[in-house]
Amino acid sequence: MSSSLAAMSESLLNAEIAAGKRYAARRAAELRSEDPSRSAEQIVDLLRDGADAAEAEFRRVRDLG
Repeated sequence: MSSSLAAMSESLLNAEIAAGKRYAARRAAELRSEDPSRSAEQIVDLLRDGADAAEAEFRRVRDLG
């Protein structure tokens, strides 16, 4: 892989990671506002469940193509 392609791939990966972090932070704030008594562990579990569901849906759609 050329160095410019590798740099572009790394840049894209970093952008995707940053977008994921922003989404998780927004979603955590939403979950907290829905029920302020939720613990951090409960919020992490809900975020993880959402991520698992999204991954399963991605795999399902990818396998249909």
